[in-house]
Amino acid sequence: MMNMLYQILDLQWEDFSEETIERAKWVLIDTLFVMLSGIHHSPESRKFLRDKGVMEQDNAHSIRVPGTKTYLTEEHAAILFGTSIVCNEMDEGSQFAKGHPAAHLIPAMYIESARHAVSGKEFLRALIIGYEIAARFGYASKMKDEMHPHGTWGIIGAAAAVGLLQGKTKDKVINTVLLAASLPIATSWEAAVTGQTIRNLYTGLGNVIAHYVQNFEEAGFISSEHVVKHLWGNIMSNGVDEDLFLKNLNDPLLINLNYFKLYPACRFSHSAIEAFLQLKKRAKVDPKNIDSIEVETYDLSARLRDPSPQTQLGEKFSIPFLIAVLAHGFSLFDGDRDDIFYHSSVRKLALNIRVHANQSMSETLPEKRPAQVTVHLKNGEKLIGAVDDAPSGFEIESMKRLENKHRHIVGDLIDSSQWIEIILGIDNADNIQKIFEI
Repeated sequence: MMNMLYQILDLQWEDFSEETIERAKWVLIDTLFVMLSGIHHSPESRKFLRDKGVMEQDNAHSIRVPGTKTYLTEEHAAILFGTSIVCNEMDEGSQFAKGHPAAHLIPAMYIESARHAVSGKEFLRALIIGYEIAARFGYASKMKDEMHPHGTWGIIGAAAAVGLLQGKTKDKVINTVLLAASLPIATSWEAAVTGQTIRNLYTGLGNVIAHYVQNFEEAGFISSEHVVKHLWGNIMSNGVDEDLFLKNLNDPLLINLNYFKLYPACRFSHSAIEAFLQLKKRAKVDPKNIDSIEVETYDLSARLRDPSPQTQLGEKFSIPFLIAVLAHGFSLFDGDRDDIFYHSSVRKLALNIRVHANQSMSETLPEKRPAQVTVHLKNGEKLIGAVDDAPSGFEIESMKRLENKHRHIVGDLIDSSQWIEIILGIDNADNIQKIFEI
C-alpha cells in the first residue's frame, strides 16, 4: 500500500498522457452536471438548501451553490454536493473499484478551490492522483458485499486530493490518507436496494470527513498502515489483495478506465439494459405479447432482482422494473414519474421478469460485466439479446449519448455547451474559481 501511495504521489503533470487529461476533464464535467441536476431536482437536496442556505455570502457561508445565488457553510456544502451527485444514480464510477470515486473527490476539491486560488493544472493533477488512490483501495480491498461503497474508500482519495490542493508535503498527504482510511462509514447495501435515501448521505458525509481530516492531520492526530490493514483486511473487507495496489500501475491509470452512466440506474443493471435494448432494436417488442423475461448476469448484478420497488430510489436498483419500463417504450430518465412508477402494466410485467446469477459470467469480473436477456413471447417465440459489458460512455459512439444526458438532466439551468467548452479548457486557467461560478 505504501509503495502505491509514494509512486502515485510522485506523478507530475508531465507524466499524464493526453488521454488521461481528457478523461479527467470529462469526469469533472459529468460529475458537475450530475451534481447540478441533483441539487435542483432531488426533494431532499432542495429542502436542505432552503433550510441551510443564505442569500448573502459571509465568513461562515462562503461556498456558492452552482446554478443558484445561495451560499452554504463548507460542511453543509460538502453534504449537499456529495449527496446530490449520487441521489439520481447518474454518477460516474470505476468497475475495477466497484464504486464511484469522483462523487467523493469533486465536492471536497470544489470547496477547497473556493478557499484560495487553484490553477486548472493543479486541480486536474489532484483529481487524477486522488482518483487513482481511491480506486486502488477499492480495487485491492475485497469489501464485503453487504456494504455499500459510498462513504468508504472514496474518502481516502478525496483526502489525498484536498491535501495536494493545500500544498501539503508528500509525507503529510500520506498521514492524511492514513487518517481518512481509518474513518470509513459503516454502510448497508440494503439501504440502496430498498430505496432508503440514507444511502445518498453516505457520500455527503464522506466528503465532510475528507474535508475535516486535513485539520485532524494538522492537529497531530495519527493512524498507521497497521490500523488501516486491520480495518480494511478484517472488518470492512474479506481481505486485501496487496498485488492489486500496484498491478499495471499507470498502465493506464484507473481514471482512464472509468465509466460514465448513460442511464439513471445502478451500474450493475446497465449490461442487462443494454442486452434488452439490443434485442429490442432487432425486433418489435409489444409488452402485451410477452409471457416472461429471463435475465442471466453476474452475481453482483443479480442482486438487483426485486420486481416491486417501493421507492423511486429503489426502482433504480430493480432490473425487472427497469426492463419493464423500457419494454413499454418509456425513458428511464422518466422512470420516477408517478404515472410510470405506478403504471399497472409496467408493474405487472416486472413481476414476470426473473434475474439469475451466472457463475461463468461472474468469473469475468472486473474486466467484463456480461448479461443475457431472453424474452419469451406468448406465441412460443424467444428473443435473445446479449452483451459482454455495458458501454463506458466514452466510446466515440457513446459520446453523443453522454452529451444528450447532460443536456437532458440540466435542461435550461445552464448553457451546457458553453460550460463544457469552458471546462475542457480548464488546464489553461490560473484560477478556476470563476469556472465554478455558474
